[in-house]
Amino acid sequence: MKDLKFLLLISVTLLVGACTPPYSRPVYILYDNDVHCSIEGYEKMAALRADYLKQSIYVNVVSCGDFIQGNKVGSVSKGRYPIAAMNAVPYDYVTLGNHEFDYGIGQMKKLMWWLRAKCLCCNLTYLPTGKDLFPAYDVRTYGNTKVAFIGVATPTTITNTIPTNFEDEEGNIVYDFHQSDLVEIVQQAVNAARMENVDCVILISHLGDDTKMISSIDLIQQTTGIDVVLDGHSHHVINTKVANQKGDSVILASTGSNFRYVGRLLITEEYALQNELIDLSKYEGQHARLHSRIQSILKKVENKTNRYVGYSEITLNDQDEEGKRLVRMTETNLGDFVADAMRAQSGADIGVSNGGGLRSSLLAGNITYGDLLQVLPFNNSLYKVQATGQQILDALEVAVCDLNPESGDFLHVSGLTYTADMSIPTSVHLNIDGVYDSIGATRRIVETHVLRRGQWMPIYPDSLYTIGGQNYLLVCGGAAGMLNGTQSMEIEHKVDVDVLIDYIHQLGDTIRENMYLEPQNRIQIINTK
Repeated sequence: MKDLKFLLLISVTLLVGACTPPYSRPVYILYDNDVHCSIEGYEKMAALRADYLKQSIYVNVVSCGDFIQGNKVGSVSKGRYPIAAMNAVPYDYVTLGNHEFDYGIGQMKKLMWWLRAKCLCCNLTYLPTGKDLFPAYDVRTYGNTKVAFIGVATPTTITNTIPTNFEDEEGNIVYDFHQSDLVEIVQQAVNAARMENVDCVILISHLGDDTKMISSIDLIQQTTGIDVVLDGHSHHVINTKVANQKGDSVILASTGSNFRYVGRLLITEEYALQNELIDLSKYEGQHARLHSRIQSILKKVENKTNRYVGYSEITLNDQDEEGKRLVRMTETNLGDFVADAMRAQSGADIGVSNGGGLRSSLLAGNITYGDLLQVLPFNNSLYKVQATGQQILDALEVAVCDLNPESGDFLHVSGLTYTADMSIPTSVHLNIDGVYDSIGATRRIVETHVLRRGQWMPIYPDSLYTIGGQNYLLVCGGAAGMLNGTQSMEIEHKVDVDVLIDYIHQLGDTIRENMYLEPQNRIQIINTK
């Protein structure tokens, strides 16, 4: 199944026998996933919706999650601007991506209240009452046919987001994403929908086709009664079929990210399902009213973020010249710069930044506040923790346990160097909640040094070191899960973008070529395949 994502049938129709009652006219479901605040794409989504409304009165628009976070449009408005754009399309159904919780669960609830679309999620329960926050599914009638839409959020959200988002005042976890019983929860929702005599079941999910814990492929293979899975999270472009538990074919589709494609699911008058991915770069439809609305939003964002904060003599890269993302697999000058800023502004021995948190290159020339928000759009705070050398070694081990092809846990560092030998089998253990909780005898990290009193010295497992970085990285899962139990403190409630600004000022308002032209050889990844 690892090669499934390469068997893509882009813009090729998939036919799966499904709904049996007669139709008076076809049904069109337009969908996206992982838009990450690329709100210009909503203009084309609205134009597509208008185009299909000329062919049928039955047109719905759905999102598979991760729409309120990803760049400065979401950051400066805490998700309100993307919601305004979605309302103007408008959307009919959404499910929750893991990044819908980045501004806190309270803000997420407000945004879902403002959203015109109905939010569906079968696997988010408030434990004190035992009730789900949102409906698991909704049934829509098209002529003589009933279709059920079921929502599924990312089950590892609770372990890969700041824990306090899901705690009560006493620090108790009060929300459950059903990591351990997701298949059962989804099957229950499917069965309940089928009891309403629906003819089609469409899952809108944010699972990903290559997720370690449970992927959309795993879910299809372990369930029955689902006809289509529209998926997000992995940013892959997918248009294929997967056999369910009974061997029946289920359409699995995903549109990539940032409106690379829009999906179109057609329920034909001949009782079949047809799926197509539409390349938006080749679609010339326009929607004048929404275009004006989007431009107004972008102008507001520009006015809030165009403050000059410094200058860079060189570009700090998150990708190579071919557009391949590097920050999740190898050292970059951008990663060095951000880790240096975390170390300098926290006063810690070591600075860290995870590759998954770096979302854009920083171009040479004048630097604005908005440019830095593109690099770090998540509004995290600066923290400093005290950890043992062993905890640091464990965190580094997790950071390199799965770089095929990349990992958001990959750690950029300052005041520290490390070498990873990828020919050594990983012995990192992933528990049932999707958290790295133990490491076996074999170790890929073969050499580490930390800078102390101007000298590079080996890291000693029993010694104590301080680490500066974002609160998300230092108190959540992933590589930071190895730091659980460390003593942490927030530093003056300083937001990570302000950390970069203050560091630039510390450098004399200029990021100089002689410091950051190239990566500084802090990280060596050897014996890669």
